[in-house]
Amino acid sequence: MARVAALLILFLLVIGGVVSGVVVLAVAAGRAAARAERQRRDAFYAWTMAGGWQMYEGDVATSWRHRFAHLSRFQIRRLAGATVHGLPMTAADCHYVTHTTDAQGHPQTNDVSLSVFVARLPGQWPDIEVRGRGLGSRFLRALGRQSPIEIGHPPFDQRFRVETADPRAAHALLSPALVDAHLRGQAPDWSIRGGELVIVEAGRLAPERVGPGVQRLGWLAELLGYRG
Repeated sequence: MARVAALLILFLLVIGGVVSGVVVLAVAAGRAAARAERQRRDAFYAWTMAGGWQMYEGDVATSWRHRFAHLSRFQIRRLAGATVHGLPMTAADCHYVTHTTDAQGHPQTNDVSLSVFVARLPGQWPDIEVRGRGLGSRFLRALGRQSPIEIGHPPFDQRFRVETADPRAAHALLSPALVDAHLRGQAPDWSIRGGELVIVEAGRLAPERVGPGVQRLGWLAELLGYRG
C-alpha cells in the first residue's frame, strides 16, 4: 500500500509539474505577444509622427467599417490618416476571426489580419466594386452564365466581376488603361462606396507598407479619373 501511495503521489507531482509548465509557457507566450504588439505600436506611432500622419489606437469608428460586417469579429487595431496626393487617406491595421473544424470535429478559430487603405474622393462617385472572379464564378461563366454587369471586353469580363447599380458607371470608370492594368495584374481589387475608394491587402499593416499602399491608392484614383 505504501508503494502504491508513493507512486500515486509521484504521478500527481508529475502531472502537476506538466500543468504548471504549460501554464508558465502560456503566460510567457502571452507576455511576449503583448510586448511585440507594444513594439509594433510604438514603431507605427514614431513613423506617423515623423511623416505627419495622425494615429488613432483601438477599434475606432469609421465610415467604411460596415463594408466588413460580413467578417466575424472584425476590428481595427489602429489606423493613421493624412492628406496624400490631395486626397484624405487612411491606412488601417485590421483583423477578423475565421471559424473552422479540424479532422476530429473540434471547432477552431484563426485570427486573420488585413491592411485597409481608404481615400476620400471629391465630388460625386457611383457605388461600384471590381474584384477577381473565383474558380466557381469563372466556371459558371465558361458555361455561358454572364454576370449582370459586363463591359464588353471578353478577357476582362471572364476574369473580373463588376457590381454596381449603374451600368453606365462601369463603362465610364473602367477605362482601357484601367482594364489593361487589371489584366496585367497591376491593379488590385477595389470598391467605391459613398465616395470612398477602398483597397484591401492581406497581412498586418507596418510602417513600410503604408507608403506603397497609399501610392497604389493614389495611382488607382487617377486611373478612375481623379485629378488633384
